[in-house]
Amino acid sequence: MANLVGYGFYDLQALFSQRVSTVGVQRIYTAVQQSAAEYTRQANGIMSTLVERTTVAQEQIELAGDGTLQPLDEYGNPVPVQPGSYYQVAYPIQGGGTAWGTNRVSRELLTVEEANRNTVDAQRRDADWISRHALSAILCNTTWTYNDRIGPDGAKGLGNITVQPLANSDTVKFNRRGGAAAATDNHYLAQANAISSADNPFPTIREELQEHPMNTGPLVAYIASDLRASVEGLPTFVEVNDPNLRYGLSTDTLAGTVDPGPADEVLGYIKGENIWVAEWRSMPSSYIITHARGAGPVLKMREYPVASLQGFFPEQFSPDGNLQEMRMIRYAGFGVAMRVAACVMYIGSASYAIPTGYTNPLAA
Repeated sequence: MANLVGYGFYDLQALFSQRVSTVGVQRIYTAVQQSAAEYTRQANGIMSTLVERTTVAQEQIELAGDGTLQPLDEYGNPVPVQPGSYYQVAYPIQGGGTAWGTNRVSRELLTVEEANRNTVDAQRRDADWISRHALSAILCNTTWTYNDRIGPDGAKGLGNITVQPLANSDTVKFNRRGGAAAATDNHYLAQANAISSADNPFPTIREELQEHPMNTGPLVAYIASDLRASVEGLPTFVEVNDPNLRYGLSTDTLAGTVDPGPADEVLGYIKGENIWVAEWRSMPSSYIITHARGAGPVLKMREYPVASLQGFFPEQFSPDGNLQEMRMIRYAGFGVAMRVAACVMYIGSASYAIPTGYTNPLAA
């Protein structure tokens, strides 16, 4: 996650030059716990526009009914109709971790500043893990099977469940605007030519999202860094206001703004298409993910239903009384919930392809 750089021992900065053995090992462990808790809180907040937390393994997403009213005369009665249909989604749980450690000598020499740096480094690794797993849940356009073994209250899990991508031309029919009948859809798009005024992908992206009545609110396009120059070169692109500059009357300036969410920086706005553009440097080259925020988070992040196993948490371990490890652990998994609330555009190919290293399930 771009805006998350790590949260260290802020209340111990005056002690950074001192050794942990002087300050107290338990005091440092408490600082690690507090740091991890604050980091987790901030991470959840940054992800919240794109990701909703859950402990559910599988659920049905209800679709609103479509169609129109039945014609009636003064003697007529409407015929009961079936409610809207649904589709089924599922969420995995995967584990990741890192650790730092000491022996009896290095432990006595360890400073508070070094312990702080080790903790912040661990948080940065977790931020990378979260970004890659969340992105792969959106960018991978195929289903995959997860063996669920954890049920509520000690029960067995559901067994094999299917984790879904965005709409990918499968059999699920999604509602359309304008009285059009519900139909299957594909939200994995591709454009062979590079972005230019003659090859602007944003009208296609907007049309793909706006055809669904659930997709209200601002559209936010997260773009890879290598696309920044070409997007900013579009004649309909308006950059965000620089607070250090005073703008003249002859140029269009943005009056509003939008939360960058997991992205690094809001760059500007595409006039006519009403799409905000944000650079997300963790995105693989040549990809754009656009989210209709009014539809709610696209993903759900599943965690265990026990608070002590949620978030990014520490644990101490000594295998032999000499070596001591500080382990930092994450158990979570991502799956698409709202299958038409976002779409992906791949620039530079006539057909969509999963970026290298983002095929689910990820190895790490």
